[in-house]
Amino acid sequence: MLSIPRRSVRSSRTRVVGGKGRACRGLALAFIAAGCAQAPPSPPAPVPPAHQQATVRPGDAVRILVWREGDISGQYAVDDRGIITLPLLGERAVAGIEAAELHDRLIAEYREYLQNPSIAVTVLRRITILGAVAQPGLYQVDATISLSEALGMAGGIAPTGDRDDIRVMRGDAVVHSRLDQALALGSVDIRSGDRIVVGERSWIVRNSGALLGSVVGAAAGITIALIR
Repeated sequence: MLSIPRRSVRSSRTRVVGGKGRACRGLALAFIAAGCAQAPPSPPAPVPPAHQQATVRPGDAVRILVWREGDISGQYAVDDRGIITLPLLGERAVAGIEAAELHDRLIAEYREYLQNPSIAVTVLRRITILGAVAQPGLYQVDATISLSEALGMAGGIAPTGDRDDIRVMRGDAVVHSRLDQALALGSVDIRSGDRIVVGERSWIVRNSGALLGSVVGAAAGITIALIR
């Protein structure tokens, strides 16, 4: 009977096991790469330059605070005609007026009734914040705050949210996408009636850590079994 040298058997077995081990590891790495790889992000869409002042539009609200005059202070809706109704002054057309100009007008007009009136004017946009946020819903937000602050009013982005997938929708159209949270709302021309939508990360991305651990553990177990 022909005998095979022990060195040849051990060498052959080592090559087989090593080959299978490399194949398992390669398969595991390929699976991880396929599951966790994402397409390179596209650059953010260009946005118009930031507005220095918020402009009043129909559908907005104007918050007016008059020092020591609680009966005059309040929040007043801008109707479809671009008109608000104010205490003592009655109806005033405000559409297309910037907050600073409206402030100056109110100071001048309320001087007829008040001595040295001190007035603060804030333009509010009525928007809906939806998607992967803690508290989706309808909000009235200061038109000069940042996108991050607006999302904070909705409780911030949820753990499942995709910070790189923030869109502004107007009707059925996407007006802006892939927005930076540091942007001011005015810089993306947020209007009353718009929707800010935060997308969700994919299931694979959200569970990539668990998948990686499972695949690596399985590959290690198979390799150990083959070696034995």
